Amino acid sequence: MLPTSRGQLHVFEPRYLQLFEDLATKAGAPVDKAQGLRFGHILDPAVAPASHMADAVGESVKMPRLAVLATVKAVERTPMGTLLLDYEVSKRIKLLSIWQTQPYLLAAACFVADSVAPSDEVAVEELEWELYRQLQEVDRLNRQLQGSQTGLPESVHRYAPPVRPSRPRTIADYLSEAGHPAGAAISMWQRHGSVYGNLKQGRNPVEDPYAVRRSSLDVGGVLTERLGKDTRQELFSFAAAGMLELGQAEALALLASTDRAARLRWVSAAVGPFLEQQRAKASVERALKGSNSSGGGSGGGAAAL
Repeated sequence: MLPTSRGQLHVFEPRYLQLFEDLATKAGAPVDKAQGLRFGHILDPAVAPASHMADAVGESVKMPRLAVLATVKAVERTPMGTLLLDYEVSKRIKLLSIWQTQPYLLAAACFVADSVAPSDEVAVEELEWELYRQLQEVDRLNRQLQGSQTGLPESVHRYAPPVRPSRPRTIADYLSEAGHPAGAAISMWQRHGSVYGNLKQGRNPVEDPYAVRRSSLDVGGVLTERLGKDTRQELFSFAAAGMLELGQAEALALLASTDRAARLRWVSAAVGPFLEQQRAKASVERALKGSNSSGGGSGGGAAAL
């Protein structure tokens, strides 16, 4: 289970049925109407590799410290009394302690987040844009070669990097967005030129003065935006990784990594060979179509292939 991944659980063990019944009771809803319930998922110690158990938590029962938090999207109770749960993984969590006062385990946990140095932020933006470009090309080639209409996963589009502005942002853009009347005046002045002649566009975009002001006053505007961007970038990297066929070792390595740039590079490197293969297939397909359209009645070349 990686963040953004979706799946279905068939809950039939009595202890886990009680877990979801108890969660639904606390939420004040019957269990089959309890969309939005959140639960933790831990890799079974019996199948966890030794590296994943090196920092295990618990005394009598040892559990991997790294886990994920999932949200219930839909619930169906079967005629047998079991539950079918559609879920989506939202975040990584680190278990701080575990105990068992119920048939199921309880835990105290905190979120796990990537660690991105300020000096790496520009590189991360470039990496996610390059990866998104690769995925878009893969989607386009799949449609061309296979007639596929499924497209990229919804999670990839949901957490994809925002559209880049076609030109560097100016002080007029930020003033206009902030509702300041000077923004329109400056824009008109820039379009028509001043009494000193036409303006030359600077090479570097202007920094948003309102962002600086909000940050210095610490009222939460920029902090909220930064947290939102961090979360989006992290989830995009996992959504892209979810398109790959991952073994347990690769999935656990990605789950444990807090180096966002390294994760994006790894996924991009994994996508690269498949993308090159699809490009080659598309090139051959175009060549064959061109040969068939210009070869008239002679089809020997195509038959030889």
